Amino acid sequence: MQNNAEPPLALVVEDSVLVAMAIEDALTERGFAVEVATTLVSAKRLLARRQPVAALLDLHLPDGNTLDLAMLLHDAGCAVAISSAYDSDAIPDAHSFAAQFRKPVSPDILAEWAVLVADPLRE
Repeated sequence: MQNNAEPPLALVVEDSVLVAMAIEDALTERGFAVEVATTLVSAKRLLARRQPVAALLDLHLPDGNTLDLAMLLHDAGCAVAISSAYDSDAIPDAHSFAAQFRKPVSPDILAEWAVLVADPLRE
């Protein structure tokens, strides 16, 4: 259960700094603490410190795709969303646990998804 004194953590993994900043702002406005990573390596470093309640992942990053990271987060109990400019068949059926968003997607839509999945943890 989430500690009431500490805001829930959302992880944003996005290689476009401007897109990541817009998502971060939308999440912060809704009461989340936010960690941003632009590569898989930096995302895994962040996870060593604290587990997020929600993760918003860009499918393709400069150092690979986020499918393994999505599975790792899901297995740890984190709600996962994957956004991609590619067709929905770019995400395998094994990742049906993840919400899927097609780019471009409004940061507000992503933040509202995070609020919905994190709300039970705010009690």
